[in-house]
Amino acid sequence: MRSLEIVMQIQNIAFNESAIPGRYPLTYRVRDVEKGFPSRTFDVLATPAEIDFLAREGYLIREQLIPMAQVEIVRAALDECVARDQHLETMGGRKFGGIFIRYLMDKHPAFLGFLKFQPTLSIARAMFGALVQMRGFVGRVVYPTSQHSETVWHFHQRLIPDPLPPWLARPQTLDVLLYLDDLTDENGPLCIMPQSHNWLERDQQDNDFRDLPGQKMIKVPAGSVVFCHGSLWHRAMPTQSGFQHRRLLLFGYGPGWMKQAIYGVKPQPALTDELLKDADDETRELLGLSGFM
Repeated sequence: MRSLEIVMQIQNIAFNESAIPGRYPLTYRVRDVEKGFPSRTFDVLATPAEIDFLAREGYLIREQLIPMAQVEIVRAALDECVARDQHLETMGGRKFGGIFIRYLMDKHPAFLGFLKFQPTLSIARAMFGALVQMRGFVGRVVYPTSQHSETVWHFHQRLIPDPLPPWLARPQTLDVLLYLDDLTDENGPLCIMPQSHNWLERDQQDNDFRDLPGQKMIKVPAGSVVFCHGSLWHRAMPTQSGFQHRRLLLFGYGPGWMKQAIYGVKPQPALTDELLKDADDETRELLGLSGFM
């Protein structure tokens, strides 16, 4: 499939304006004399108070951001990819139950619509600055027949040395958890530890499924998004009787200079490689080929 055909298949991802309580303009000026000190102005699809909350608490919730008609389209694309994928990750055991499927943007055009999805991208730029890249696009599915449905307490950015060096370049990222099914007691809610993204000198325990003081349970309807700092402690709770499906899309953002994740097998041919052949500057930046100098 050539890049022009891919572009023609990319559909904008619809979102509910009513799920966003406010927006404000933000302009960045990049101190790059060689490029004439370029600036970028955009609307942040959040309120300033929400950005402060995300920075302080490490998470932000958008209930029913994606309308159900759009959710159904994305569900079908995920189910299709899972049915034909030869590299599903199924050996997580109790620590990471269910299946994981990576490189979804390279496997189905439906996911390319998230590349410039402003309700998430604008928040990433508010947190990191003008130059950001996307980091992975992963699906997780737990079926009623899955032997394990939960996860341990964990976080995604573990590269913090002990002791902390004076010039530590902290690997900060923003994860986006898009739930395609309701998060209920039966389906197993998300459990997070607010402010834990700043616990730079605290170790996690191995195989830790305990309730911890201060944890917060998150139950949201399908189409909802939870933003999390990449170092926020979190876990998926086990499913209960009456459970049907729990499908999750997980993608994220980081500064343009950060390396991509190392996991998974990128398909060949890859849709994003085809897209890059005729890409504009923003697409190249979001896919990690510019924005770091």
